[in-house]
Amino acid sequence: MKFLALFAVPFALVCALGDPVLSAPVPKHLMKGEDPELQKLQGEWNLTAVSLGGAEIDMSRHNAGSGLEVRGDTLIVTAGQQNQRTTATFRLDTKAQPARITWQQARVTDLNGGPVKDDDAEKPCVMLYKFEAGKLVLAARSGNQEQAPRGFDNKNEPEVVLLTFTRVQK
Repeated sequence: MKFLALFAVPFALVCALGDPVLSAPVPKHLMKGEDPELQKLQGEWNLTAVSLGGAEIDMSRHNAGSGLEVRGDTLIVTAGQQNQRTTATFRLDTKAQPARITWQQARVTDLNGGPVKDDDAEKPCVMLYKFEAGKLVLAARSGNQEQAPRGFDNKNEPEVVLLTFTRVQK
């Protein structure tokens, strides 16, 4: 529950993958490197929607100050309401259908950089991702995050959380 708990949603995690034409534009200063999928992920993203079991979670009461930043192969998840930041090195599997993001272990700190004990941070986390209408959607299981969900349709999989992010414009 490490990733899901970061967003203060009891059972939730992340959302989506999509058509490159519909992806949010990548800032020019981040267009270095050879992997186009990795380059599309680069930058800062604000959490704008959470769906658990097909039901939207009220964002006005949850997830204030939550978002993620991708720098190279490092994912930094900030959960402002929980005063926590999780940093993890990840890898992409773009050959899988749908595409996946996997991290093997993460480090959790408070927003001032002090260590936070989180036993789940040492476990792998596998998420699906897609770009849809200029947004990044991640899908993850709220329980066993070591297994990827089957897809992005979480109406029939109540343990699947979809997280939708919008790129922060600089």
